[in-house]
Amino acid sequence: MAIPASVQKVLDEWNVEYSISDGFQNERTMIETGFGTTPGNYAKVIFLKDTAGKVQVVIPANRMLDLNLISHQTGRQFSAVPPEELAQLKRQLGLDDFPALPQLTRLDSLVDRSLLEYSELFIQTGHGDQHLSMPTDQFRALTASSQIGNYTAALQIDVLHNDASADQEDVHAAVEQFTPLRIQQRLQDTLDLPPLPETARKIIELRVDPDADTVTLARTIEVDPSIAAQVMSWARSPYYRSRGNINTVEEAVLRVLGFDLVMNLSLGLALGRTLSVPREGPHGYTPFWQQAVMGAALASELTRKIKGKKKPDSGLAYLCGLLHNFGYLVLGQVFPPQFSLINRHIEANPHINRFYIERHLLGLCREQMASLLLGQWNLPAEAVLAIRQQHNPFYCGDHDNYAQLLYVTTRALRQRGYGDGPVEALDPNVLDALGLTQETVDEVADELIEHVGELADMVTALSS
Repeated sequence: MAIPASVQKVLDEWNVEYSISDGFQNERTMIETGFGTTPGNYAKVIFLKDTAGKVQVVIPANRMLDLNLISHQTGRQFSAVPPEELAQLKRQLGLDDFPALPQLTRLDSLVDRSLLEYSELFIQTGHGDQHLSMPTDQFRALTASSQIGNYTAALQIDVLHNDASADQEDVHAAVEQFTPLRIQQRLQDTLDLPPLPETARKIIELRVDPDADTVTLARTIEVDPSIAAQVMSWARSPYYRSRGNINTVEEAVLRVLGFDLVMNLSLGLALGRTLSVPREGPHGYTPFWQQAVMGAALASELTRKIKGKKKPDSGLAYLCGLLHNFGYLVLGQVFPPQFSLINRHIEANPHINRFYIERHLLGLCREQMASLLLGQWNLPAEAVLAIRQQHNPFYCGDHDNYAQLLYVTTRALRQRGYGDGPVEALDPNVLDALGLTQETVDEVADELIEHVGELADMVTALSS
């Protein structure tokens, strides 16, 4: 595949010595297993804007662009250029993606100093999987008019390996650092969050009641009109292909959804409605409830393909998928000012997983907060551990099959444009542990995407 004309023009005008590599792994396959980082000598370009105009920042792909550092050094308050503006610029330049060549866009350029420490750099050509390989000295010539500085922070690679028993300490350290004293005094062990909703409490009690039946579950749900309406909406959805009219919650349980699915669906809805969805999330990412519904559906469908001891319970898998991003709600509730800053950094760092960003800015990530709260609410241990360890492909312990299922689910959805994070290859060891293959995951995920329109009504109802 030929180098795009706009890129070739820069290379020729600046007499850059380079070679083309088709074998250099692209971002979809060169992920360091499970952590969404790429080699430091892979150059990334990120576009920012403020009231004075746009700039481009060239950084190593294994580091986080720190907007606070840039603000301190330039005196400007930047945010990420919206995806629609970037798409228009790509069309103008005839590119699939942006090569990290400062001259290409003719915007003012900032180059992170750490990138220049390597002897050789790899840069996308702008088409397909091809990359340019060039000596760093050649790249330096392209930065003659760029501002060189320290604009990035190193990633804390061990963030997912932290002992979950220390999560409480991390949360309270962040609360003490970012919360006024008067609020600290109210937080204490509850993090200033609402108590477990009454409907959710009753459903959890039903889970451990050996005498619980369909009638008991239906009556519990019917007490909460909002959740009852959602269950009915689910049962009537084309996605479940119900036959005949569904007029009661009990009919929804018996004829369409089943006892376990309704129990876990209702529990997830009760918890999700406890905290409001923040109004200002990161631009360009899947809205909360759409992500929740897609995660629940795919986790449940993948469970059908898992055999033997590793096979998760379908209802619990659905609950895990529905709540996998519950920490997003908790984060917006507990740290409102920092939530805005985190979102700005997520927008500016689409190449790395956002738990690195949260850890850098807060000292903890949303999964830690969510698992603590859900544990305090006595949710099933399977869900608590799955949500805490969902991004850790190396987790091996209690209920690891649920964590592995969420790991596969979220990444399979990202590969299809749903979720919040970079596209990552699935760790083959996680697939092997579940007895799944890449082909099976692709087949199930693609089938779900074909029916995404049938899930839209569920998402709309939840979002209203």
